[in-house]
Amino acid sequence: MSISKVFPSEPATPAARNSIRGSKVFPSEPATPAARNSISKVFPSEPATPAARNSIRGSKVFPSEPATASARSSISKVFPSERVAPFGIGGGWRVTQLAIALALLLLVAAGTARAQGSLGGQRAGTSSATFLRIGVGARAVGMGETFVAVANDPSAIYWNPAGLASLQRRELSISHVQWPADIAYDHVTFTLPSRRFGGSFAIQAGLLGTQIDETSELQPFGTGRSFSYTDFITGVAYSRRWTDKLLVGLGVKYVHEDLGSQVGGPTTSAFLFDVGSIYYLGIGSVRIATSLTNFGSALRPEGSYTSPYDGTTSQFDAFDPPLMFRYGVAFEPIENDTQRLTTALEVSQPADNEQLVKAGVEWMFRHTFALRSGYNLRADAMKFSAGTGFSGDFGNFRGVIDYAYTDGGPLGSVHRLSLGLRF
Repeated sequence: MSISKVFPSEPATPAARNSIRGSKVFPSEPATPAARNSISKVFPSEPATPAARNSIRGSKVFPSEPATASARSSISKVFPSERVAPFGIGGGWRVTQLAIALALLLLVAAGTARAQGSLGGQRAGTSSATFLRIGVGARAVGMGETFVAVANDPSAIYWNPAGLASLQRRELSISHVQWPADIAYDHVTFTLPSRRFGGSFAIQAGLLGTQIDETSELQPFGTGRSFSYTDFITGVAYSRRWTDKLLVGLGVKYVHEDLGSQVGGPTTSAFLFDVGSIYYLGIGSVRIATSLTNFGSALRPEGSYTSPYDGTTSQFDAFDPPLMFRYGVAFEPIENDTQRLTTALEVSQPADNEQLVKAGVEWMFRHTFALRSGYNLRADAMKFSAGTGFSGDFGNFRGVIDYAYTDGGPLGSVHRLSLGLRF
């Protein structure tokens, strides 16, 4: 009935005639307000009401607008062959193609910089506070540490502080890792979303410690004494959604190392900074991310060193913190009420070692059970990792437990356990 103007042989009802009044095709017909709203997106000169704008969000014509559930349902009837993705793009295959293209772009970039990245091996052992290289959170490590573009739990304060903006509830996370050589590292993070400040705050604290037998140049097999070696970190971070697609975050932390002060060893400390961003491309759930962590001044041990041979005294040398630059891409090729599959690719460039390329995946079933795995393509050790996780609701609380295993090769297996509480 609505095509009577085009095909005069078809009689038009008043409703059909009214629906095209005021259109660009038939300008002689005055438009009713409802008709003007329905065409305002097609003809930008016509102002649209909020209801009209919402009705076509996520459509094929205007993919930059996120689609509501009702809009996605209505679009599927117009394009039945296309599956409408959660972020307003029809066609899961198109999203997959884009994600693959971005992944290949990252690999090409990594390959181009491989010669430069290999030179990083010559700088190995030139950083201080290297315990900051130990990954935080069993979930992130279970995915092969490909978390810069995922970063949607409290451990984001370590990987990419921008991810904290995606947290909508208060969360407490406790992580423990049993590192080789009987070294234990414990880390606690608490996140607090704030409507007043338009973002999320987080605080963190970490402690690494072990017992070491004392040795000296004159007694290389031990002096009969032992001492504690401890590293400590505490800090805060803030993150917000700068736009509906861009998340940014900034963190500052205080790092302190006790290099055996019980037996006359020095201590060192410094303030370091983290910054990161996550950008959603508006195509499915594809996002790209970058982060720069552990940026700050060099750490110089306090005090001085006196040689036991000639009695000369000198200051300790200063060493840079373990600066790390990460960039990556992540997306969900499968995401529905039953399951979610997250894939991620990341390139990491430490200041004191070779470039690393990592890939990871996480499969979540009914928001309750998760399986994870990851692989570091260029590491000498700690290449393969895997993990699992369970979560459940308890009244107004949601509990999470995650486990991760890392094959350390000659260093042995590394086990991580994380506990989380959301309220």
